[in-house]
Amino acid sequence: MTQQNPSAPTPADDQAARVAELHRLCNADYEQAAASRVAAAGAARDQLALSRARAAEAVHAR
Repeated sequence: MTQQNPSAPTPADDQAARVAELHRLCNADYEQAAASRVAAAGAARDQLALSRARAAEAVHAR
């Protein structure tokens, strides 16, 4: 007779752990994408501000 480990994970526990891990990974990907969008938006605002400053300087230089 083989002995069973009573604390061994059941297939349902294993599946729940896999789902939880996938959920964690998806959330991490979402947060990373959101941070990238924020950084890109910040860079775009910086470029716009720089362009406006250069345009204003060009107008005042005339």
